[in-house]
Amino acid sequence: MVGLRRALALLLLGFYVTQFAMTAWLGPDEMFAAYLGLALCYGLAFIGLGAEWFWARWFAMGVGNFGSLLLLVLFKVGLEPMIAFFGFTHLAIAVFLLGEGMAARYEHSEATAERWNFQEESLLLMRRATLSAGSTIPFLILYALAPRPDAIQITAMVLGAVGLGGLLARRTWGALALGGAGLLAFADAIGTFGAPPVGYLLLSPHGGLIVHGAAFAWLASLVLLVPAGLAPACIRFLRRAA
Repeated sequence: MVGLRRALALLLLGFYVTQFAMTAWLGPDEMFAAYLGLALCYGLAFIGLGAEWFWARWFAMGVGNFGSLLLLVLFKVGLEPMIAFFGFTHLAIAVFLLGEGMAARYEHSEATAERWNFQEESLLLMRRATLSAGSTIPFLILYALAPRPDAIQITAMVLGAVGLGGLLARRTWGALALGGAGLLAFADAIGTFGAPPVGYLLLSPHGGLIVHGAAFAWLASLVLLVPAGLAPACIRFLRRAA
């Protein structure tokens, strides 16, 4: 069943890679960068999961959590089929990748143990940070790249992209860069740089609006969860070093 669940998760991720790429290509010009970014984000989860990179299960589950959060919108608008489809298919991605049998293909595999020799505490910290990144990077993309990004939003996106690369490469500066992106988004959300930008989430190139509004800056600031999750371990390390 592990193989079947993995195949279904890959199928759903592949569907959204295609869907977001089509929306970028055929949709409104001002949404091209945002949906290309989403396609690349989902593509990273798809490739990592298929290649069985040790962090890929966590990142893909985080992406699933991102879409699942939109199920909360149903409490406000009722049972809207498009939102329900988007939310429940993302929830399925996260659920399909649960379990020790699935972990044995990734972070607990023999190949991971031989190459990286992680301690359990290190795996726990990496899992927490990567899950948070997968859950919040899509919000950062929507905040920073749609519809007309300014210098602050572009800076936040660059910090986010560099930070994600550093985090997956197990570099502390990656979490710090993601924290910088989250701080910029938070400052934008509270009006430091003017009126907060309005973001959009579409499911099809010619419509299918799922959610829009000024909340995307607040949601993008949740990238701060990545460094926050690593902060206790960093504090313990500094205390021991002192």
